[in-house]
Amino acid sequence: MRENELHAKLAERLGEECAWTAVEVIIGEWGGCRLDIPTGVDSRRRRRDGEIRRMFAMGLAVPDLVQRYGLSARHVRRIVTDVN
Repeated sequence: MRENELHAKLAERLGEECAWTAVEVIIGEWGGCRLDIPTGVDSRRRRRDGEIRRMFAMGLAVPDLVQRYGLSARHVRRIVTDVN
């Protein structure tokens, strides 16, 4: 990704000034390096599973969690009983 493309993407979310600051930091830290950017699937899954565990601990029933997250009851039960 080129510098102007990076700035444009960041500016959409952060605004112009923050985007330029972010670009400068990124270039300063990793300029010239090839980076492997994760897709975020694992972090989103961990966040979702944490939310499911918290809601279950607060008393939300498995069928409600199934409806809310679009998962099977078996999968929700596996998440709430997983101690990792």
